[in-house]
Amino acid sequence: MRQRTRMLVIFLMACVLVCTGCSHHGDDLDFVDDRAGLLTSGEKDRIARLGEKLLEELDIHIKTVVLKESPVDISEKAVDIFDRSELGKKTRESRGVLFLIDHMGRHVRLEIGYGLEGVFPDGFVGYIERRQMVPFFASGKVGNGIEAAYELLVEKAYGVTTVEHKESGNGEKTDAIHYSGGAGAETTIEIGGGALEKERSALAAEFNAQPSPLSALEKYGEVLRLRIKDPDLELYTPESRLFFAGWIVTDAQQDNESRKLESDLAAAEVITVEDRAVIRFPLSDRGSNPYFLVRGADGWMLDFAGMNRVIGFNHKNQWFFRTQGHPYLFAFDDVYCDKNGFPHEKRR
Repeated sequence: MRQRTRMLVIFLMACVLVCTGCSHHGDDLDFVDDRAGLLTSGEKDRIARLGEKLLEELDIHIKTVVLKESPVDISEKAVDIFDRSELGKKTRESRGVLFLIDHMGRHVRLEIGYGLEGVFPDGFVGYIERRQMVPFFASGKVGNGIEAAYELLVEKAYGVTTVEHKESGNGEKTDAIHYSGGAGAETTIEIGGGALEKERSALAAEFNAQPSPLSALEKYGEVLRLRIKDPDLELYTPESRLFFAGWIVTDAQQDNESRKLESDLAAAEVITVEDRAVIRFPLSDRGSNPYFLVRGADGWMLDFAGMNRVIGFNHKNQWFFRTQGHPYLFAFDDVYCDKNGFPHEKRR
């Protein structure tokens, strides 16, 4: 059965693509080559570890290169690096992706290998650049922007490919001389050009605390569909408003979560104890995390700050508990967690 993963905007901003339990093997330059010194050592390590996992489990080889000097033509440079790096040679069908960042010339290009042109069409690649990477880069968060873009690629790949947990290095590999046919997209970037403005939404008065937990989550679905980024909505707990004020929210994140939430709502289960509530979804879909809510004087509010403390995601966007010492445990009496915090139904 095809396994689908989904990213959720709130946790992406806090624990974007944390590769839990990954062992270090292989050459980091196979996955990240920062010639300009733009990334921190921690960012390079996370990107490399993530690249290893995606190669092992998705048979996709993704590499990030940050140029020190601007090329005459970034598209030609991308094809040259792609072929010199032999991106896709370690996969079965030239399944390589190159993130090429020219910070001096203010351009970024995603080059797509032959074997992935049907999975990552040019329109989708351009959407990732404009709606996901650019906002992070503008705030000076280059590493986070790269990781966030990787997550959308993972989401798309799991929605298209039928291959699961394919190990690299086995089976027939490509003997192609050229690994890229020029597919992909490029866009203009501004690194550190300024943080995203979080202006008060003209519709803020429509997004207050709600009479029930489910109506609060449905209202949040409207926030996503309308791409509202106002952190001070009264639909959120006071602590969550502070939480949102410090995080970047992109159009791509909101679009993705909106689609997922719309498909999940029919299976929602609401569990309430006094002034706290949890909205759960079937554990069979590990990409559908629970939502936490608190009832205040004016109604139910979403507790995203609490969710961030308690819930994390692995490289496949599957949720797990960071800790089991939290005030929402009442909703998980029928669940046990393995050593990594992933929930499972108790046997009856």
